[in-house]
Amino acid sequence: TSLGNEASSNRVFLLQGNIKAAFSVMAMREHKKMLQEMKMKVDVDPRATHNIAVTLSDTRTNLSLTDAVVKMKVIDPKGKDQVKLLDFIAGMNQYAGDFTLSGKGRYQVLILFKSDGKKGAAGFYYLLK
Repeated sequence: TSLGNEASSNRVFLLQGNIKAAFSVMAMREHKKMLQEMKMKVDVDPRATHNIAVTLSDTRTNLSLTDAVVKMKVIDPKGKDQVKLLDFIAGMNQYAGDFTLSGKGRYQVLILFKSDGKKGAAGFYYLLK
């Protein structure tokens, strides 16, 4: 992967079993602004600096997986991790969680998910500049 990609806040991966995972990393103030514009009432973690969301879809049917259980782990540049069960945001067909990215550096973002009895995993490095 090139460094340019690591700093990108939107990433898409094709996983086993025809699953597409599309990730989005958003600074909290942008996230709150977007929620207001969409008139969505979502409680955000007051200490969090970023919202990280993932949309899971089946590439054969192009339908979103709306019944998955998704756990996300974010490991900071010092090796400290945060693990959260993501909430499903129905209006956006995505699973999202609030995380604290404490400073500049390279973070590892990982998900484990289960849908229809099948398990999957995805992950990437995110460079916070």
